[in-house]
Amino acid sequence: MSWLREALAAHQLLLALLHGQAFFILGLSIVLLARKTAQLKIAPGLLSLAAFGFCEALAAWSPLVAWSPAWAVSLGTAAPWLAWLRLLLLGIGYSSLLACALQTHAPLGKQQWQQGALAGGLLALWLVGLATARLAGVPSEQAWLYGEIAARYGLALPGGLVGAWGLCRHAYRSIEPGRLRLVRPQMRTTGIALGVFGLLGGLIGPRAPFFPANWLNQDQFLRLTGIPLSLLRGLCGAAIVYGVVRALNLVLNEIELWLEGVERTQALAHERERIGRELHDGIIQSIYAAGLILEGARQSISQEPEVAQAQLTRAIQGLNQTIQDIRRYIFDLRGELPPEDLETGLHKMLRDFRVNTLLQTEFVVEGAGPRPLGAERRQHIFQIAREALANVARHAQARQVKVRLYYGVNALQLSISDDGVGLLALPINRGQGLRNIRERARLLEGMLDVDTGPNKGMTLILTVPY
Repeated sequence: MSWLREALAAHQLLLALLHGQAFFILGLSIVLLARKTAQLKIAPGLLSLAAFGFCEALAAWSPLVAWSPAWAVSLGTAAPWLAWLRLLLLGIGYSSLLACALQTHAPLGKQQWQQGALAGGLLALWLVGLATARLAGVPSEQAWLYGEIAARYGLALPGGLVGAWGLCRHAYRSIEPGRLRLVRPQMRTTGIALGVFGLLGGLIGPRAPFFPANWLNQDQFLRLTGIPLSLLRGLCGAAIVYGVVRALNLVLNEIELWLEGVERTQALAHERERIGRELHDGIIQSIYAAGLILEGARQSISQEPEVAQAQLTRAIQGLNQTIQDIRRYIFDLRGELPPEDLETGLHKMLRDFRVNTLLQTEFVVEGAGPRPLGAERRQHIFQIAREALANVARHAQARQVKVRLYYGVNALQLSISDDGVGLLALPINRGQGLRNIRERARLLEGMLDVDTGPNKGMTLILTVPY
């Protein structure tokens, strides 16, 4: 009958392999989801549940280390150190299960270290009992037996039953009602599986000569049902894996959808600000320039009709160009592309500014020579210059404007200065123009300096790294 005994042993080891695999997947799944679930109030209890899964898996796999074709004796006879290790894993795993169950009953928003300390205290008491038994001369086989039964009765049974109720209760308190509807079936599955494991893993253990282990044990259970207990425990582990992972994935998917909505709202707000900035810096400035031309035409229409007619022609051309820019911008073409180099664009901009405002202008280019810049960076620089010149025309009461473009070794510098009335202090919460200039300087990763004072004019210096 030795072949039959070896076949039964191999069958039991296969069940132990499946049993351990289910709980190892439980621990691994929770660890992989730990970072994503850190913001959930239930996260600390899940980490304890992961520790329980790993310990249960290693304890279930411990017979595989000592297995051989002739293996038919107890684990302790084959490898005593492995029996002690298995017992220690059971104690740590069941105390982790109890810690998870107790943490689910902690008040929301409160520290959960007290519940973990209680489970740790029971584990320490269990370890002290084992050490005392060994010091008192209790045989190792008897210490293994009584230690495992004590761990199952004192840690696994209450951990499974309390966790079955507490996990669902905690989920009902910590998960929003809208999401709870999605995860309720999964949480029920997890709770039922924990409760069943508490009964199968805590109440039904090895046979011992005292009540209730003398009549309710795994041998008696196998004779009555014909089902190996390790198979049912493995199925409980698989059900816990399904419930926990499925529930967490549903909650995380809902959170991801909410975050996508927030990001979409933020992107919409950012795009709204960008459109407002582009309209203010480009379209509105063009319309304002056309208004200046029309104002000059009104003043000269009676005495110099030819000049007024030329000014009206320029105003009409400017408005037509503005209309084309608006149409291009609507189709995300953002108006005309900036010229290939800064000098050409700034020279044209300053020439138009002189014609429209009749102010004296000076344009100076210095340094080692132009460096290539992308179209988007040139666009930001042009818009900053246009906004600064528009502020001079509106508020400075200046007679002369000087623009200096300096090409440095690592950065270029654009300065725009006037001899106007200046400012006592820069506006903080007023003025869209200066706010747009600062925002564009930030997008260029550059520095913006403004020097001004009463009757000292204003100098704006923009430094842009290459």
